[in-house]
Order: sequence, then C-alpha cells, then structure tokens
Amino acid sequence: MKITNENVIKQLELKNQKALEYLINTYSNNVYILIFRIIGAMASKEDIEECVSEVFVDIWNNSTRYDKGRGSIKTWILITAKYTALDFRRKYTSKTTADSIYNEDILSKESVEESVISKETAREILEALNELPETDKQIFYRRFYLYEDIESIAESMGLTRQAVDNRLWRGRKILKEKLQIGREETI
Repeated sequence: MKITNENVIKQLELKNQKALEYLINTYSNNVYILIFRIIGAMASKEDIEECVSEVFVDIWNNSTRYDKGRGSIKTWILITAKYTALDFRRKYTSKTTADSIYNEDILSKESVEESVISKETAREILEALNELPETDKQIFYRRFYLYEDIESIAESMGLTRQAVDNRLWRGRKILKEKLQIGREETI
C-alpha cells in the first residue's frame, strides 16, 4: 500500500513502519529547522538530532491524538516538535540553573521585575493578536509560532507571497499601535 498524507495517520495507528518512514522523509527537515531555532544556541548537533528522533517516536506512540479538525498533519508534527524542543530547553536550562544556584543569588529584584514585565508583554501581544482578522491571525501563528516560511504559508492558504508579506507588515503595524496605546493608558 502506498502511503500518502490522506492515509498516513490510519497506517500509523496500525503501526505500519512505512507510515513513519513517510513522515520522516516528508517532514524531518522542517522538524530539524524548528528544533534548531529553539535549542540550537545551547545544544550540540547530536542533541538536536536526538530531539528530532524524540518527535517522531512521540508521533509513532501517540498517533491517535491527531485531530484533523485542529490542523494539518504538518502543523501537528511541528507543534509536537516545538513542545519537545521547549521541554529539552527547560531541562537544559534548569540543569544549568540548578548548578549555578549554589554559586550566586539568581533571584535578584531586577530579574523578578523583568520576568513580570515579560509575562505582561506576552499577555498584551496575545490580546492584540486575537483582535486581528482570522486570516491574519493564522498567518502570524504559522510564521512566528510554527516558523513556517512565507512561501509555504502563501501556497497552503491560496495567497500570493506579496499578500502574505502585506498582511504580516500590516499586522505588525497594528500590533505595534495597540501595544503602544496600551502602554500609554497604563502610564
């Protein structure tokens, strides 16, 4: 049986190894790039490759969790990759933090204040993003959350590259204005 995007999930559920090979051959480059963007600065090439492997093992073991209504197979795989990389980064960071905790007081007043400000800024950005039109929201999510390239976003959404570029530019401008107004109101 030939494995395609239409039958790959069913074949994964049946534990057909060719389905896993199909996913690896089709999406491993995208997964590698995403993981590299998240942990590349702190990880070795072997760590990144191990993380990529973990993604496909997780997909193999949890193929029943895929929900076609929530997005494409590629989106599901990239979200799995993102969370796997973030888990790696958290583990790596907590290990190095635990090593340094005995050497210095890392919870200074400034770092706590910076953390609170960072969380508040993230909340403001999400609120501003939710006010964008649905198409623009999807483009932002795919570009800046899933790190998809503009050409693939344009192709999958039936838009031109110029249209995606324009929506990203206009969306950034709107977000900047909303965040600026929000900050002026709190002053």
